Amino acid sequence: MNPGPQIQFYLFGNELFPITDTLIVGWVSVIIILLGAKYLTSQLSIRPNGKQNIAEFMIELIYQQIEPMLPGEGWRFLPFIATIFIYIGVGNLIGVVPGVTSPTGDLNTTLGLALVVFIVVQYEGMREYGVWGYIKGFAEPVIFLLPINVIGELAKPISHSFRLFGNIVGGGIIITLIYQAAPALIPVPLHAWFGVFVGAIQALIFGMVAIAYISVAKS
Repeated sequence: MNPGPQIQFYLFGNELFPITDTLIVGWVSVIIILLGAKYLTSQLSIRPNGKQNIAEFMIELIYQQIEPMLPGEGWRFLPFIATIFIYIGVGNLIGVVPGVTSPTGDLNTTLGLALVVFIVVQYEGMREYGVWGYIKGFAEPVIFLLPINVIGELAKPISHSFRLFGNIVGGGIIITLIYQAAPALIPVPLHAWFGVFVGAIQALIFGMVAIAYISVAKS
């Protein structure tokens, strides 16, 4: 079972800045993404080669998820949503490696991602309606709903983060229990399936929910 993030050392020797294994894996995920992006986008041409086709396919796939929910603004939000999707996807994929804990199995990571989405949602709402107009929207259709609407808005990053965290950790616990009960029933391909397929699905869900929150704030 997932024992949770384990402290590896303290930054500058200060206990206020613990560095956990999931944080280190998160950094490794960022490095992998940067190197992968550099490799896939090197030597771009009008006639795309194999690696350029992969990059364009990924971008187009993510764009097609954004555009229907944010008409006319798909390319504007593509960098933000693509970054979230790719980071979570790579982080989940790394969890397939034995002995490596996925960064999304740490509530600190998922909550941090959800808070970034929350900040972007509030910014886009205020950008669309103005600060006062956006705040006034929480009192609609009647002012008595103001507390409920505010609480509902503040609950979004909590539910957003726990959804990803719970699915990743819960899936890992199930795999561990099955393995402990009957090791022969959980070969390596099954473990890889969970890490790759389910990990990609969870990245997609997190990204889609982020798009939905932005869409609602702008509607």
